[in-house]
Amino acid sequence: MWRLLVPLKYLLISHPEKRTFDIWVPLGIALVMMLPLLSQQFRTDAVTTLDVFGRSSDLLSVLTGFFVAALAAVATFGGPEMDETMPGKPPVTLDHGTHVEPLSRRRFLSFLFGYLAFLSLFMYLFGFAFAAVQQYVVLAFVKDWAPWTFAAFWVAFSVMAGNLISTALLGLFYLTDRIHRTNRKLSSGASSDQPKAKERETVE
Repeated sequence: MWRLLVPLKYLLISHPEKRTFDIWVPLGIALVMMLPLLSQQFRTDAVTTLDVFGRSSDLLSVLTGFFVAALAAVATFGGPEMDETMPGKPPVTLDHGTHVEPLSRRRFLSFLFGYLAFLSLFMYLFGFAFAAVQQYVVLAFVKDWAPWTFAAFWVAFSVMAGNLISTALLGLFYLTDRIHRTNRKLSSGASSDQPKAKERETVE
């Protein structure tokens, strides 16, 4: 059973800068997405004419395929630096409970894109389950609850969407730029090509 949840180990990866991408940026995105809930018209339309699941399901199915493809690309990407321990102090580590493992860039990105694929698939199934319950249970038996059950769903969906967007942007940074640069030490205001530059605290 635990094998099905291995992608969630991404949440056990530790680095001070990672909190920004796991908590603060997703929270900001989620709060913006939740603002429409202040409108009674939005809550009413969500029950009647606004097909939230239909609008998001196509995107989530595409994203799931993209993240799986990115995971395959990372697993096969050439270059010995992909298997070196990620530079930076403190290091990027995975807490196994009994011991802490410093991660290579390949391991880190494998966990990252595995987590994104898992999350996008879970969001799709979560939306499907909500749409079925809302249509055939809530609207059939307790119709007055429908705007509030949607509000609860939208809060949970916004939190997950914020995390998905933030983590996906971090993954795109690695795919488009970081994995193509060497593992030389970095410093603010200095080029990454300077081998003696002061090491910066970063998840790079």
